[in-house]
Amino acid sequence: MQSKTGKLTFELRGEGTLPSLQILKPTDVENDGVPSLRFGKTRIGKDSIMSIVVNNEGQVPATAKFDAITNDCFSFEGQALSHTIVSKS
Repeated sequence: MQSKTGKLTFELRGEGTLPSLQILKPTDVENDGVPSLRFGKTRIGKDSIMSIVVNNEGQVPATAKFDAITNDCFSFEGQALSHTIVSKS
């Protein structure tokens, strides 16, 4: 701080770029903020499909990892539990 002028001056620097993913769907979240897919009742022999939509808002590719509950009645399309999303900028 310069005592004569009373002004505080400083320099701000940064290095590197962090990925920035935005979850567009699902919009429902648990109490702790974790996104949640809420499937309704499904008849026997029928399928229920819901999408997860993730957008890369950053400047570098980012990898989204999915932590899914293991169950014989549930699967991710393609069985990929991680997916790299490229930036559109």
